Amino acid sequence: MAKNIKAIKCPNCGSIKKTEIRTDYFRCLHCDTEYFLDNDDINININHTPYQGSQQLPSAKKNTTAVVMTAILLVLTMFTVINYLTRNPAEASSGDKEQVKYDYYGGQIVYQNTNTGKAVFLRLGRENIIGKDNSIDYVNTHAVFIDPVSKKQFKDDVIFERTRRLDNYQSTFEIFQDGTIYMIYPGEKIFTIDRKNDKLVEVTKSIFSKHPEMSSGIAKITLNEDYFDLMANDGHQYYYVPKVDLLTDNRDEVEKAIYSTYPDSWLKFDSFLSDELMKMTVDKSTLKPNGIKLLPNRKFFRPQLLYQDAKNVIIATYATANTDGPVMLQSLNTETGAIIWSQPAITFYYRSAAKCNEGFAIEYASGQDHDYISGVLVISQEGKVLHDYLIKRGE
Repeated sequence: MAKNIKAIKCPNCGSIKKTEIRTDYFRCLHCDTEYFLDNDDINININHTPYQGSQQLPSAKKNTTAVVMTAILLVLTMFTVINYLTRNPAEASSGDKEQVKYDYYGGQIVYQNTNTGKAVFLRLGRENIIGKDNSIDYVNTHAVFIDPVSKKQFKDDVIFERTRRLDNYQSTFEIFQDGTIYMIYPGEKIFTIDRKNDKLVEVTKSIFSKHPEMSSGIAKITLNEDYFDLMANDGHQYYYVPKVDLLTDNRDEVEKAIYSTYPDSWLKFDSFLSDELMKMTVDKSTLKPNGIKLLPNRKFFRPQLLYQDAKNVIIATYATANTDGPVMLQSLNTETGAIIWSQPAITFYYRSAAKCNEGFAIEYASGQDHDYISGVLVISQEGKVLHDYLIKRGE
């Protein structure tokens, strides 16, 4: 039978584009369907198996992709390990631990390290512990030590772990005449600063180890100049002078014990004499202090004596009687009271000060007019500001 001449279409997709594999066998160039012609009845028989050629099966593609990805991961891992092993150890230690951000509401003070002479800024930081319901009922309390010259944090000690968050969290620091710094932490705990090793040390129990009167524990404690006001849990009230380890309920004994440790002379502002600057001495026979006005013709307004030693005195005083106004920071001659240098008056609060290698380190804070910034000024003996470690609000 003669063959009719007609266009042969792919039975799968209808395309007429094809290639002849062998006699009467074709492959569709559009969908790769193979088909052949039955010459007797012009039947079109379909072998619907797409042409694979050099293409990989899906499983083969997946295996190849997995191999490639594994190789890439191995190369990256080897690169990371080599980089870690060959980098500088100092860089490794500084980069491995990310600095934690705390709420700093627990008190702060600047002091001098007795071994290096450097200024150190101590801040108490509160690390919030987030509960399952996003509540913050517990905190970790950290003692954070900072070099205000380099502006770098160099130590972070946890002093309390997982304690209940205290709304009245502010701690109280007091610098005693001999340079010892005490801190009262909420919960009637007593600390001192190890100024050689930059460490906050709890002494609540050890400080009264020779005094059974305090065996019942502390009910209430207040820091004063060179002594503590105490109430034991049994209700008895005492005074304690740590310099001579005196625990007594006699106020006269307290004053004698305090002044027995004082130098031959020192300066103080007498709040009972309209904030006059007094030069003080001690009667060695009675251990009673005596004072004379050092600057009878100068008027001070709510002054603070921030630091003093035999040769240096740093004070802060309002520039005028307006106690909402600016404050002057000054260095005075210990013998005459003459001004050695004076910083421009500014609406800062000055809190603590310490001697350091560069001169003096002085802690400051501001109110709303300076957006509640705080920090430490490092000032030379001549009164030049060398460094300003400024902390912005919330930092």
